[in-house]
Amino acid sequence: MKQRLRLLLRASFVMLMLGITATPLLADLPQQRKALDELQAAKKADDPMPLLESAKERITKANKGNKGGDKEDVIDKIDEAIKELQAGNRSKMEQKINAAIANLHQGKDKSKRPK
Repeated sequence: MKQRLRLLLRASFVMLMLGITATPLLADLPQQRKALDELQAAKKADDPMPLLESAKERITKANKGNKGGDKEDVIDKIDEAIKELQAGNRSKMEQKINAAIANLHQGKDKSKRPK
């Protein structure tokens, strides 16, 4: 009887810990998806600045971790895209956005890999 109780308590504890640690990660996914959508839309928009700024804010606030520096790389590429837009270089802006999207995907892929 004691063994069953201990097993039940351990299993409950593990489930509780998994729920606590997984919740922030899952909460970030919608923000990252929205940021990806905004970056894609920015490439086609007449006025991409609000979309770029919103995507940058979402990535900045999305999570506390930095998944091997990819979060900073994404933010840097968005900043570079904003600078290219301000300079009137839409094709270079699109290149920077594509690089930001690739880095964001790379960070998401790393987060799925077992450590």
